[in-house]
Amino acid sequence: MARLLHIDSSPSPYSVSRRLAGIFRETWTKELPDGDITHRDLVATPLPHLDADGVHTLLNAPKTDAQRTAAALHDELVEEVLSADALLISAPMHNWTIPSHLKAWLDQSLLMGRTLPFDPSVNPLADRPATVVLAYGGDYGPASPDHAMDHCAPYLRTVLGQVLGYDLEIITASHTVAPFTSQDPAEHEKAAVSLREAESAVAERARTTAAVPARA
Repeated sequence: MARLLHIDSSPSPYSVSRRLAGIFRETWTKELPDGDITHRDLVATPLPHLDADGVHTLLNAPKTDAQRTAAALHDELVEEVLSADALLISAPMHNWTIPSHLKAWLDQSLLMGRTLPFDPSVNPLADRPATVVLAYGGDYGPASPDHAMDHCAPYLRTVLGQVLGYDLEIITASHTVAPFTSQDPAEHEKAAVSLREAESAVAERARTTAAVPARA
């Protein structure tokens, strides 16, 4: 049975990234009606940021109740990552980078020797499909003068693709705040075109992901 781990991180009631992740999930479920989905809504149920107890348990056996609680959370999140055949993450750009909700999940989930490889040639997550859907209020594409200010996609590409070895695809929607902040029809059209293209790309990626055989 195929397993999908779905992570949402946007707090917005108008979230485009959640909308796109929903299309992915709906398409994936149509392709794999018997598949299993673990959904973590990091806004509805926030994870704690790493504190001293959590950091201690990254390299040492827990000694106190607080450290044992921290270690149990690590174990829970790590098991979710390792047991998933595919990963889906949705996120908006917040102040030019990912939301703190998502950073907390990464910090709690990435443990050396478990999800993070000591030896890059022995990588438990290598080649598993991962899809990231990102929503940008403005334009941060390659042709934009603000391209260098994008610290969402490059960071996630480094962590998920380069380090963890996922078969990664990042799908973006831009100009998402234009319908709320601009009276310019051209800006509205850019937002609509970007959203349509992202919706199509997400559905196709879901079908491709669903076609990947589940691990034994």
